[in-house]
Amino acid sequence: MPPSPQSPIATLAHGLERVLFNPGVQWLQDPRSQVYSFTAWLEKIVPVKNFAFERLPSFLPSSRDQDLYAVAQREGRKYAGSTSSLTGLLKHLYFLISDDKPVNTSNLSDSFRTQPQTFTPGQRAAAFVTLNYRDGVYLIDSAGGAFPAEISQKNVLTWTGTLLEKFLTRSPNDFLRLTRSSGNPAVAEEHKREAYRYAKSDKFVLRSQLDCFDHRLPGTGVFDIKTRAVLTIRHDLFNFEENSGYQIRTTQGLIESFEREYYDLIRSAFLKYSFQARIGNMDGVFVAFHNTKRIFGFQYIPLSEMDARLFGESAAGDAVFEKCLLLLETVLEEATRELPHQSIHLTVEKALRENTLKVFVEPAEWDEEQNGSKPIIQLDVSTKSYIREMATSGSNAVERSNLPWAVHWSVSKSALDPHLLRDNLATTRRRAVFPLWLPSGVGIREMEKVWHGLQFNPVAPVEVPFKAELFYPPPTSVKVLRRLSHKGRDYLEHTIRMLEGKPKPVLGIPNDAQEVAQLVALAHSDTSRKLSSAPSEGRRQVRSNVEAANQRASQRAVVPGRSTTIDADNQPSPIKGPTGRPQVRSFATPFTEAGYGDNFVPKTTLRHLDEMLSEDQRRIVEDQDVLSAEARSRLTCPIHRRPVAAHSKSDHLIKELKKNLRGVNKIDRPERVAQENSEGTEHRQPLPV
Repeated sequence: MPPSPQSPIATLAHGLERVLFNPGVQWLQDPRSQVYSFTAWLEKIVPVKNFAFERLPSFLPSSRDQDLYAVAQREGRKYAGSTSSLTGLLKHLYFLISDDKPVNTSNLSDSFRTQPQTFTPGQRAAAFVTLNYRDGVYLIDSAGGAFPAEISQKNVLTWTGTLLEKFLTRSPNDFLRLTRSSGNPAVAEEHKREAYRYAKSDKFVLRSQLDCFDHRLPGTGVFDIKTRAVLTIRHDLFNFEENSGYQIRTTQGLIESFEREYYDLIRSAFLKYSFQARIGNMDGVFVAFHNTKRIFGFQYIPLSEMDARLFGESAAGDAVFEKCLLLLETVLEEATRELPHQSIHLTVEKALRENTLKVFVEPAEWDEEQNGSKPIIQLDVSTKSYIREMATSGSNAVERSNLPWAVHWSVSKSALDPHLLRDNLATTRRRAVFPLWLPSGVGIREMEKVWHGLQFNPVAPVEVPFKAELFYPPPTSVKVLRRLSHKGRDYLEHTIRMLEGKPKPVLGIPNDAQEVAQLVALAHSDTSRKLSSAPSEGRRQVRSNVEAANQRASQRAVVPGRSTTIDADNQPSPIKGPTGRPQVRSFATPFTEAGYGDNFVPKTTLRHLDEMLSEDQRRIVEDQDVLSAEARSRLTCPIHRRPVAAHSKSDHLIKELKKNLRGVNKIDRPERVAQENSEGTEHRQPLPV
C-alpha cells in the first residue's frame, strides 16, 4: 500500500460505460440518422482556455514522488519509475528482441492492404531518461528528448487530454466547477494525490496512474482513458485551429474514418498502451476520438486485442513484457556500473534495420570548465532468440511465444574514439527531432509571437524559448492534410445548415438537447476578460494570426453556390437574408469531386499519404546528418529545400504524385510559394551541429 492517501479511481459518466461492453466504435452521433447515442453535452469540447487547470493536481515525476521512493526503499528495489518514463525504454527493447517485427493489420479493410505495417517514426524516436540517484535508489524521469521538457506547455493535445479526462468522467455540473466561468469552483479535494498502483519486479518498483474503473470488467476492472486527436492535428500540430475542420465521416475507409485512426493507433500507440496497461494491471484502454473541437466517437480496446495487432498472437503480450522488463534491468545494471552512485542521463535507440541497441550514458551533473569534456559511454546491446533451444528470428519467436522461448543477450562497451561517440550521440538526437510546420499564413518572424502567445493555462503562464530552427514551411503532404481539413469544414457547415431548426434526438434521453443547452453555453462562454494575469499582447497576436489564416483559408476554399461565416468556436453562423431570417444556400454539387473545388484530393494521393509524410520528415533529418558544420555555416537556403538523392523504391512515385498534385490541384500556389521561399531564405537559421 502507498504511504499517502489517494483520490478514488474515477468512473465513466454520461452512460459511456456502454462502450466498455460493445465491441467496435460507438458513434457519438449516428451520421445517417443524426441520432445521438449519448448526451449532446459531449458533442462540443470546452475550449482549453476556459478550463481551470490550476485547480487540478499537477503531474508528479518519479524524482519528486516521495511515496514511490519510500516504496522502493521498503521493498529493497534499486530502480523506480512511472509508465511515462519507462515505456520509451521498453519500446526500444521490444524492437531489439523482435527484430523489428511489423504490426498485424489483417483485421482492417482492403483499403489498408498496401499501407505500411511498420511502426511510425515517432514511435522509433530515441528514448531520453534521467536516473536520479538518491541513497541507493535510481528514480527515473523522462528527459523530454531532443525538445525541451517544457515543450508540452505549447502542445494543445497535452492540455486537451487533461481536460477530456475530466469531461468524460464527471457530470456537467461537476465539470463546470473546473471551468473559469464557474461561480462555485472545485474544492480542495482536487489537490489530493491521483490514484496510483505500485508494482514490483526483481529490481524495479513501477508506478501507474489509474484513470478509470468499472467493476464489471474482468480482472481489476481498471482501464486507461486515452484521447486521440485526428490525423491532421497530429501531423500538423501548430495549425490546430485550421486542422480542427477535419471530420470523421465513416466507419471504414482510408481517410476521414475511424478505421484510419485505428490503423494509426496500431502503428503509433498500441505498443505504449500495452506496456502501460500491464504495468497498471489494467484490462484495456477507452479511446475518445476528437479534433480538439468535437468528439466523434468512442472505442474500448481490450489488452488482448492490442496484443493481437502488435504480436500476431493475443497470448504473446505477457511473455514480451516479461522479457523486455528483465532486459531493461540488465541494461540499467550495466549503465549504472559504468558511472556508479551518481545521477546519469541515458539515451536509448534501436534504429531501424540495425541489429544492436545503442545506449549512451552520461553524468547528469558535470562541470566542463573544471573537469573538461563530459564523458560519454556507448553500450551496444544485442540479443538472439531460441525456441526449444533452436535459434530463430525474434519476429518468429514473438509469434510462437507460447513455446519455451529464451533470449540470450550481450552488452559490450564501445571502444570508439570519444569524438566518434559524440557524433553518434548527436546523430541519435537529431533523428529524434521532427519538423514542426508553420501554420497557414504565418512566417517564421510571426511564429515567434504566436509561440509566446500560446498560453493554454494563462493564469499560470510558462515561458518556453522559441527555436526557429524547429519550424519549416509545410511540404506538399501537410498541405494535403490542410485541404482535407477545409473539405471537412465544408461538410460540417453543410450538415449544420441542413439540420438547422430540427430537434436533436438522443437515444433514451428525451429533451436532452434543451436541458444541456444552458450548461453548454456556460461552459463555452468567453472568459478571456477575466484573465487579467494572462499576456494580453500574446493572446491578441495569436487571435489576429488565426483570424487572418482562417480568412485566407475560407477564401481559398470557396465552393460555387454557397457562402457562410465562421465564429470564434469554428462553428458556422447562418447567413442572414433580406428579412433578417437565416438563409440556407446549398452546394452547387454537394460533396462530389467537382463540388469540393480546390479541396478535392485524388484517391491516389491518399493511398500514398503515409509514405509522403514519412518521406518529408526523413529528408529533413537525413539532410541534417549529411551537412557538415562548414556547409551549414555557408548555407543560404532552407535545409529542407536542398535536392537529395532518391533513397526508397517509392521515391519516384512520390515525386510524381507531388508534381501532379501541384499542377492539377494547385496546392502550391505561385504567390504562396514565393512568399515561403523569401521567408525561409531570409529568416531560417542553420541547424546546430
